[in-house]
Amino acid sequence: MLKKYFSIAILFATTIISSNAIAKNNCTIKASILDMQEGTIFIRNLTSPKIDTIVITKGLFSYNCEISEPTPFVLIDEANHYQLFFADPNATINIKLKRKEMQVTALEGSKSQDVFRKLINANEPLQQLAAKLQQDINTEGANKDSIAQVLNAINIQSKNNFYSFLKENKTSEVSSFILFSTISNDRNVNTKSADTMYQLLEGKGKTSFYGVELTKLMNKLKAVEVGYFAPDFTLPDSTGNTKHTLSKIYGQNKYVLIDFWASWCGPCKAEIPFLKTAYERFHNKGFEIVSVSLDDKKQAWLAALRQYQMPWIHVSDIKGFRSLVNELYHVPSIPKTLLLDKTGKIIATDLRGRALDLKLEELLKK
Repeated sequence: MLKKYFSIAILFATTIISSNAIAKNNCTIKASILDMQEGTIFIRNLTSPKIDTIVITKGLFSYNCEISEPTPFVLIDEANHYQLFFADPNATINIKLKRKEMQVTALEGSKSQDVFRKLINANEPLQQLAAKLQQDINTEGANKDSIAQVLNAINIQSKNNFYSFLKENKTSEVSSFILFSTISNDRNVNTKSADTMYQLLEGKGKTSFYGVELTKLMNKLKAVEVGYFAPDFTLPDSTGNTKHTLSKIYGQNKYVLIDFWASWCGPCKAEIPFLKTAYERFHNKGFEIVSVSLDDKKQAWLAALRQYQMPWIHVSDIKGFRSLVNELYHVPSIPKTLLLDKTGKIIATDLRGRALDLKLEELLKK
């Protein structure tokens, strides 16, 4: 299968709008609708959760906005089909659009769109060829090994095109948006590879809206990766009267397991007997557990603590996946565990079942 080295997350409402006051400039987006005289269409500035409705009159629409930097926008129909483009401050963007097909046939007036088009033009022929080969590979008599080799070569070329684009446009806001979208949509993201691409960016590539969001994302990815250091945090215990700080805990122990869980999570609760066994065996030898609950209902959390009687540190701000720790750590699902050494460095992740016991036995055998 062809891996796309850039993919666009269109309706991610998790994007945080910066509260810093930034000078904004007028931008006008005008469109000629080639196949519709009257109707509506939706538009969204992807740095904002707000979606506006535009009325099409006599085959035309005009939309005024204020932006402080080259910014990604999407035109969206009722079925969530979309067309993405970039708009620049103090610019007038002229679009020709087939509304029924949601196809932009022409766009002028945006220098940042011209930058974006470079990557599209480089990879589109590769993606078209890959799509055809993926159909061919399932036909009777197809030489699957040969087709797989070609697909692999296409993947390599697509990746090379992506790296070249980032190098040539390292100070562009377009690059930061594309890289943010690519990394945030890759469920199997390789942090070191992502960081290599991130380090190519400079200037506005890192200081733009999506450059800042990308920096946050990279920090969160590193926060759950072996070899990096766990970000510090302070959270209250179940009484709300005592707060625990991670750095103090790992500074006082040889090894600390951060256990992200919730009372409603079946797989999390299935791990509790293994956690208890490891804690009983190794706590006196310098092992501690910090269970961070991602519950959003305090009574459910307290009931689980009473039921399972886990004799280690428990903390939570009762905000679910809006918790403080989710601003610091990439934890899209639970259970999630990180094993830290005395310096806070992550030395292992996701040690399930007896794997935790065996790892601690290896580390603490002396």
